[in-house]
Amino acid sequence: METYLFIALIFVYFLTAFMLPKRTQKRIWTIAYILAFIITAVAIFFIKIYAGDTLMRVGELNWYYVLYVFGSISIILGAINLWMYKRGLIDLFTDDSSDE
Repeated sequence: METYLFIALIFVYFLTAFMLPKRTQKRIWTIAYILAFIITAVAIFFIKIYAGDTLMRVGELNWYYVLYVFGSISIILGAINLWMYKRGLIDLFTDDSSDE
């Protein structure tokens, strides 16, 4: 499943790279990153808060725990990156200049 999703995203990336202006392409992929970041954060907080109500408890996750840890790290790193590049992100979505 993940392999097909990965291939589909690469295909869509190449389509946007050839068909859209560079600024629009950056907007689309930045929005996709931010949405994935938010969904990951919500999913990890859901697992942490409702661990007793899910099928597996946090102690029983075994190798899923590694994914949980790296997901948590990616949330922190993503927040740092969004803060570091906030001016560029604001300019990306507020500046109406086109590159056509």
